[in-house]
Amino acid sequence: MPMIRWAVEDGRLATIPEDITQSDVTAWGVAALVCTGLAVLGANLTTLLPSSALLALHSPRNDAVSIVQIRQQVAELRAATAELRRQNDTLTTRFSLQEQSGGEAARRLGALEVALPVIMESRPTVAPIDRTVTTASITGTPSQQFEADGGTVVVRQSPLEQPIPAPIQLASASGAQVGYAVAVGSSFSPGQAAMQWRNLEVQLGSLTVDLTPLLSNATDSNQQRIVLGPIAKLSDARDLCAKLEQREIACSPASYAGVSMAR
Repeated sequence: MPMIRWAVEDGRLATIPEDITQSDVTAWGVAALVCTGLAVLGANLTTLLPSSALLALHSPRNDAVSIVQIRQQVAELRAATAELRRQNDTLTTRFSLQEQSGGEAARRLGALEVALPVIMESRPTVAPIDRTVTTASITGTPSQQFEADGGTVVVRQSPLEQPIPAPIQLASASGAQVGYAVAVGSSFSPGQAAMQWRNLEVQLGSLTVDLTPLLSNATDSNQQRIVLGPIAKLSDARDLCAKLEQREIACSPASYAGVSMAR
């Protein structure tokens, strides 16, 4: 390939040829082919190498260890995230179960709040005690013997001593019953007992189930009042009056005496 060098000499443009041999052209051609082959080979080798090797080749020597550590830390973080996710699912399930049990407990408590007042009102003022229930589990089983250090231990079962029940109060000779009672409602004139009792039955409800009404004379001889009984204790009569006063019904403890009336 001829090369032309231009020079200006004496105001004239002249060409100066240079001698180029065949060996020079051959050497440059071989060098170009070698460079091209190396470039093609390098491009193909990069696709065959793994990404980790490329990162290791392109990273400095001091950064090679830190990249490995980062990858290890990322793997640990992924494992920790999976563990936290599993614990979160477990806690969510437990929370749901606690909400269900709490709702069931609240529902039962509400039912008890509604049922207890009704049970307390329907409960008799003086409830008899079944003495046979308290010792029902104790039967006539023979005594049991157990071997122990130094001798034999004998175990016998016997029911507890029961207190003697209080004597039954009998009616007096005049026909009036004895005991405690509550005087309910206001005083009224003779002949109005049936109407007064119907009004009191509506107001008292189930509180009068186990009580019997009697007609007694009020402080004024011309007035009468209804008493309900019999009640065993004066404290029970006061408790019943407290319940009736909450319903705005006049009530006071009294003795259970008077004339029987039809309910």
